[in-house]
Amino acid sequence: MSKILRVNMTNLRAKFEDVLEKYKLMGGRGLTSAITCDEVPPTCHPLGPNNKLVFAPGIVTGTSAPTSGRISVGGKSPLTGTIKEANSGGMSGQKLARLGIKAIIVEGQPRRKASSGCST
Repeated sequence: MSKILRVNMTNLRAKFEDVLEKYKLMGGRGLTSAITCDEVPPTCHPLGPNNKLVFAPGIVTGTSAPTSGRISVGGKSPLTGTIKEANSGGMSGQKLARLGIKAIIVEGQPRRKASSGCST
């Protein structure tokens, strides 16, 4: 059974959620765009706390289909203000799909800046 992993950067918590019925047959670009469209206010600032970054393996990722190791990353673009997506190959999509993770949604913003650990 697939799950969605939601990571909240404001309260530094992560939780698994059941996949909504309307998302069950989606993957990759379609899923990142659908989640962004449903959950991100169209007038929010792309670099603000209301935007979300969605990672989603392709619909056949995790199977033995040739060249199926794809992952899409999407959200509201700071450049265009519209929903944009990037796609990549490799093992990350395969690993997520085999773990039963349909998507990772990163939302919110940390309350304070993290220290770089470097002194100047």
